[in-house]
Parts: sequence; structure tokens; C-alpha cells
Amino acid sequence: MMNGWTGKILNVDLSEGKITTEPTEPYVGNYIGGRGLGVRLIYDHYAPGTDAFDPGNPLIFNTGPLTGTAVPGSGRVDVTALSPMSKLRAKSNFGGYWGPELKYAGYDHIIFQGKSEKPCYLWIKDGRVEIRDAENLWGMDTFETQKALQQELGDPEIKVVCIGPAGERLVQFACLITETGDAAGRTGMGAVMGSKNLKAIAVRGSGGVQVARPEELLEVSIKVNQEIRENPAYQELANWGVSRSIPMMYEHSFFPVGYFEDVCWEDIIKNYQGIEFMEKYQLKSLGCFNCPGRCMSFFSVPEIGKGVTSCEPFSGFTGAVWNLDMDVFWEATVLCNRMGIDGTETSACIGLLMELYHDKIITAEDTDDVAMERGSKEAILTTIRKIADREGYGDLLAQGQMAAAEKFGPEAVEKVDQIKGLAPHAYEYRAYKGTGLMAAVGHRGDPLPLRGSLLEFDWNMSAEWFQQVAKEKYGSEESAIPTSYEGKALPAFISEHMERVADNLGICKWIYTLFVYEDAEMPTHLFNLVTGKDWEIDKLLKVSERVRNLERMFDVRQGLRRADDTLPKKFFEQPLSKGKFKGEVMDKEKFEQMKDEYYEIRGWDKETGIPTREKLEELDLGDVADEVLGRA
Repeated sequence: MMNGWTGKILNVDLSEGKITTEPTEPYVGNYIGGRGLGVRLIYDHYAPGTDAFDPGNPLIFNTGPLTGTAVPGSGRVDVTALSPMSKLRAKSNFGGYWGPELKYAGYDHIIFQGKSEKPCYLWIKDGRVEIRDAENLWGMDTFETQKALQQELGDPEIKVVCIGPAGERLVQFACLITETGDAAGRTGMGAVMGSKNLKAIAVRGSGGVQVARPEELLEVSIKVNQEIRENPAYQELANWGVSRSIPMMYEHSFFPVGYFEDVCWEDIIKNYQGIEFMEKYQLKSLGCFNCPGRCMSFFSVPEIGKGVTSCEPFSGFTGAVWNLDMDVFWEATVLCNRMGIDGTETSACIGLLMELYHDKIITAEDTDDVAMERGSKEAILTTIRKIADREGYGDLLAQGQMAAAEKFGPEAVEKVDQIKGLAPHAYEYRAYKGTGLMAAVGHRGDPLPLRGSLLEFDWNMSAEWFQQVAKEKYGSEESAIPTSYEGKALPAFISEHMERVADNLGICKWIYTLFVYEDAEMPTHLFNLVTGKDWEIDKLLKVSERVRNLERMFDVRQGLRRADDTLPKKFFEQPLSKGKFKGEVMDKEKFEQMKDEYYEIRGWDKETGIPTREKLEELDLGDVADEVLGRA
């Protein structure tokens, strides 16, 4: 066993029923693990031209060397495959306890290839791996599936990640669920898993993670734990979740209202009931494995049920669908988690239908006699069920927003807001220019990593304070001025690298790149204590740069070019109608100039958005340059 890594990658061929292993060690120098190593694995195992639902599309689960250690927040898992939505490389990430359990069972990564003839699940108990029949599980929701497997296998401590009915039915934005709300969402990983007839992966391990310097690691981890507990952001999350910040987000025009139709919704600013809902129904705050942050709120609402949630549904199932009823918010959240569908994409589908209905482009006849009125409880909950069941108009939405809009006609198509085939994250890009840049050049339509974008949002500190931070970190106060187009490329560049530092190591990016730590010093120190290596910060960041460029080259191989790094035309054409940023719109020419600056810093060709051969060879990706640049 290696320090930090188990040293084994598990290969599961579902078509042949064959299980093999290969060593992790050859990859760690250039890719470390987690997201980075997963990107190399999918680049090598995916054959160009393979459809997302073809058996040849590999589905890969990736832990990092810090996953499952004493390091706080070390419960993260990265998942990758070809996305059925974007037709590009999918990336999702989930927490909970499943990742550490996989390490304790002896594996760093799992590569699924092929397709089982009938529903199955994978059972891993230490060194024993079995493909088992899952026909009795098919049709169960994600909560039922986990409980059934724990009962069948006789151990309540078994950790399970699974799909729900939406994944079984290949809803394009189906997600993976573990526990009652830890999700690998956004990019359709649940649909890819369902296409393989793979219902779940159940894991139980009795081993541990070998570390090089255990006493020092424990000492530093205790210090990190304390710093997390004392951090004001985590104290707020532990006590109130995100509930108290929601009205502020709308007041500052950070969250959009409806289908990016409006901002500063006065009803939600004045009448938001989230705090009362928390006080009445929150049982406790929860964290992932070995995390004192406790950013997940555990609710129990009579006649709806129990579960956990974090930030996304608080905007997706409130303002984005014109809803003020917190019971509806919770029922929608639990229903999505049970069915195994991504809440962000689902709320966007509902928001689109509400806009089309409001503008009289569709009628109730187009949606099975369900009137898609703004904020309608029936419209929200019925649409979720119909998507999961692929019934009626839900079957159209299950194929993606654009597929549904095409059935409704050209006016509906003009209304669709997407970035690289996915719904934009629910942030207002017209006012927050750097956030818009990161969403456009990113891989899945959202501005994560957040560090660069949150500089633009003056939270509970003054705008002047953020501008001073921006000047110190990025050399320009403009980086923290939301409406400025200046100084936005460098924060995007650095933030992307920091996100990958966390994902490669298997730790929480909220802790290590956003709220508690802002640079790679602590992650590098923890990495060295666990692995026994003596890496400098720059080496860890160089791996992140290599990973970012390999991700880009996978997508370039799929046909991605500069023109795809853009935002929905609404953001360029429809100014904000109210609020502190009234009149703001994304200027197309200045937006393209921001992209130029970003590509220049990245070492990518400005005309095409493709990494140059010089950059790829600098990053030891000459083999990738040889394969892809000859085709581009």
C-alpha cells in the first residue's frame, strides 16, 4: 500500500462480468488522484464517437490521496464520463461517506465499462468484488435502494451510491445519490449509470489509509478542524444553513428570478419564510465525512419526509420558479433526491415552462392540462414526477430543455437558456461580469470555482474591503467590482486551479479554496504529511494546470471551440430591469475581450480556444497534442 493511495484501480466490465485491477502508482506523479487521475483515465478509455449511452462510455469514480484520512473535509469523490447533455466530458463531485469507505475497502478508483444484460449492483467488501443481481431493486427510489441493500447484505454501516427511477429511465439529467441528499448532479451521471443497468455500488471496508507522518497529520488536522469551527461562514452555515442569506442574494441581484427573467423579487425579499422554516423543521446540521463544517441542513417535515439539503434548492425551488411556499420547496427537494434527478436542471425546466406559459407561447394543453403558472405547487411537483416517470410532457423535458422547446416551436427555442447544453447556474451574469466569464469558459455552465466570483459579491463586508483583497491577490481593484470587465481573467485562472487542487486531493473545495483557506499552502502541507512527499506549492498547482488543459483537450477532441465558450443571448440583449444593477447587460465585445485575456493567460489560441502545442508540451501532454491537434 502507498501512503495516501491504496494503490489499486478497479476495472469492472459489466458486459463480460469481468473484474480486474491495475496499479494507481504510474499516474500519481502527473495527476495525483481524484479528478485529475479520473480525467486521464477517461481520456485514455473513451473512444471518440462513442455515444453517452453506448456501453463503451466509461463511468469512472475517483477518490484522492487525502480521501478518508484525518484531514477535515476529506470525504469527496469525483465522477466522470461523457455527458449525455453536453456531449463533452462530464464532471460531478459528491460527499458523504462513500468515498472513504471505498478507500477502506482497498480501491482508489473504479472504471465501469460495458453494459449488464439485466439490472445489477456492485458489491465490494474489502478485497472481494461481486456483480450481483438487482432486479428486486429496479424501480426503487434512492432512499429505498440504500435501505434495501443494507438489509440484504446485513450491515447498516454499508455505504451505497445509487440511481433512482430517473436514472433507470435515462432522464438526461439524472444524478447519483448517497445518504439522503449527497448528490453527483448537473451532468447526467445517473443516466449514464442507468444505461449500464447498474443500480448501485455498495461498499464496506475494514482497512484504513496508510499515512507517512501520522502524528504530525493529526496535530495539523486538529488545528484545521478548529479553524473551520471558528470560521464565521461555517458558524452561519452550521446554525442557519443558507436560509438567512437568501433574501440578501436576491436584494443584491445575485440570484435571478424565474427563468432569468427578473431580479430583486420584492416578494421574496420581504416575505421569505426560510428562517421560520428552519426554526420549525430543522433537526440538526450535518457534515460529510470528518467535517466539522456541517453545511447540510437536516429537515423533517410531516407528510413530506426527512432529508438533507444545502444551498442549490434554496434558490432553484424558490425564486427560480416564483415560489414562496417553503413546504413546496422541501417537497420538491426531497422528490428530486428520491427520484435521482438534478435539482438545478429540473428547476430550470420548470422555470422555462412557466416563462413560455406566461408569454402565451404554450398553453395547458401542451402540458397535459397542467397550467404552468408562476409559483404553482401543482406545476412544480407534477412536472418533477412526470420527468422522473418520463410521462407526457415530462418525457420531452427528460430529453433536455432544447428537445422539449423544439416540440413547442421556434418561439420556445428562442427562449432556452443554456451553456454547453446545460442550464446556467442560478447566478445573475449580467451584473457580475467575472462570474459570467467563469461560467462561459467553464465545463458545465456554472461559475464554480467560486473564489473569483465571490470577490464580486460584497456579502457582509464592504465593497472597499473586497477591492483591497482583490488588489493584493490579483493586482487590480477592478477584479472585485461586479460591473467591471477589467481584471477578471486572472481570478478565473487561479480559481480554476484551486478548485482542481481540492478535487485532485479528494477534499472539500468550500473549505480549502473558499471560506477558510484561499491558497494552496495548507492543501500542499496536508498532501505532504499524508503521502510523505516533499512537493512545493507550485508543483501541486502545475498538476492542476495539466488537468485543466487535459480536460479542455478532451472537449476539443469532441468538437469544442471558442464559440462554445459563451452565455445565452438573453444576457447580451436584455438589460436588468430593476435593482442596484438596473440597466446592466453583458456587453458582447467586452465579454470577448475578457475571453481573450483568459485564453492568453492560459496559453490557448485566441482564435480557436484550443491549447497550443507549446503549452501542452510544457505540461507533459505531448501525446495529447499529437493526437488532437492533428484533427483540430
